[in-house]
Amino acid sequence: MKPLKNLYLYFQDGQRLALRFPKQSEDPVDVARSLRKQLESPFLSIEVDGDLLLIPRESIKYLQICPMPAALPDPTILGAEVID
Repeated sequence: MKPLKNLYLYFQDGQRLALRFPKQSEDPVDVARSLRKQLESPFLSIEVDGDLLLIPRESIKYLQICPMPAALPDPTILGAEVID
């Protein structure tokens, strides 16, 4: 069984959507390329239970992927922590 990833989408209106999905690829370069394509698209496209969700990028405040992919989009700031 492939390892699971969690995706948390935080929307402009304050809502949150939590999703779980299997690791999409073992190739870190392919993961980084796919992530970059998703970020450049006007819609985030996700298959959920046999349905296609198309989420407009402008409605997303930010997203969080846990655990983080092995390869990250360039440039990514590393070693940050959330502070109050």
